[in-house]
Amino acid sequence: MKKTRQLSIAVRLILACMLLLSFSLPLTRQSAQASATSPTTQTTLIKPQTPQPAALIQAGNWSDNFDSYATDSSMHGQGGWKGWQNNPAGTAYTSDDHAISTPNSVSISAASDLVHEYAGFTEGEWIYTAWQFIPTDFAGESYFILLNQYDDAGSTLNWSVQVDFNGTLNQVVNTGTSGGTLPLIKDAWVELRVEIDLTHDTCAFFYDGQQLYAGTWTAEVSGSGISNIAAVDLFANNASPIFYDDISLTPPPIPYYLPIILR
Repeated sequence: MKKTRQLSIAVRLILACMLLLSFSLPLTRQSAQASATSPTTQTTLIKPQTPQPAALIQAGNWSDNFDSYATDSSMHGQGGWKGWQNNPAGTAYTSDDHAISTPNSVSISAASDLVHEYAGFTEGEWIYTAWQFIPTDFAGESYFILLNQYDDAGSTLNWSVQVDFNGTLNQVVNTGTSGGTLPLIKDAWVELRVEIDLTHDTCAFFYDGQQLYAGTWTAEVSGSGISNIAAVDLFANNASPIFYDDISLTPPPIPYYLPIILR
């Protein structure tokens, strides 16, 4: 009788423990899997996303890597490119001497004054990127130019960016009001990146990841400009060849996410 009573007490204790244990267990398979993961990973937004204006969505992306054109061909009349004021004498030629994406880049030399116009880029944030290769024996001064107004007749012209690649000084020189110089890099592909905010009228130029200057879009060079990306001009100014490849005009990247570990 005593043994039976002890057994009954033991059974009750086991049942009580089981009941308490059931409250501490996950209620679903999903919560059980979640609780089994340690530490917990939470995805956190690093930069808030800004709603894109209609003009930005409408304009879309533009890029050219010169690889779809025949090597050594004139760019005047191809892919929207032309000589300054639509003059064939300002053309430039594709080249396979140097290329960041094979087979071609475009060689800017001698009389080259190569223009590409854009339309619809009138508000929002944009990034203009070009990769540039300057040979070791480069001589002269060659210019990278962005305009906020351009027409072939030359009646409406306004410069926003004009950067001088100076082989005599071995410097990259901003010719605009903000000034700024950096050492010229030769015999390597270098990224030129222009960060443009048309809504807030700002512009910053980066050379190989270093900021050359930051200023306004409408007043940096000509002054009294407008909120518009009208054209790029790759102007050789009778200098020896330099090469451009993988040129693009795009919105900023979509905000990215990084996992933050919670312990």
